[in-house]
Amino acid sequence: MRNGHTLGELIVTAAIIGTLATTAMPRLGRLRDQAAVHAAASTLRAALAMARDAAMTRATPILATIDPTRSSVVVVELGGDTLLDQPLDAERQTQLSASRDTVRYGPSGRAIGASNTTLILRRRAAAETVTVSRLGRVRLGSGR
Repeated sequence: MRNGHTLGELIVTAAIIGTLATTAMPRLGRLRDQAAVHAAASTLRAALAMARDAAMTRATPILATIDPTRSSVVVVELGGDTLLDQPLDAERQTQLSASRDTVRYGPSGRAIGASNTTLILRRRAAAETVTVSRLGRVRLGSGR
């Protein structure tokens, strides 16, 4: 007797593997998009928290500028020193939209402005919202 598999068995096995792979690919793409958006939102949250901490530590107003075209956040002390220039997505595939393009923190750590700032990060169907309250707190939320 010979040990081995027939051509029919190999073709059926390849067909099953191919079917499973095509079923899993869209899900893997969605997971990858969600991971990229979450990573960018976490980076944005950390940059804004750093700006708030710097305002309180230095007891001076700090300006965080959100640049949707570069998908980045730039934190500048009002004296002119750039504290941080942080891209949110190295691949630049995450899109950023903002209700306001700047967040200004006062020496107390409160955000100065008339309303909350809402930032939405998107990549294909995945989205995540970052909200800065008037108290200066940064909060991550799920996308819509």
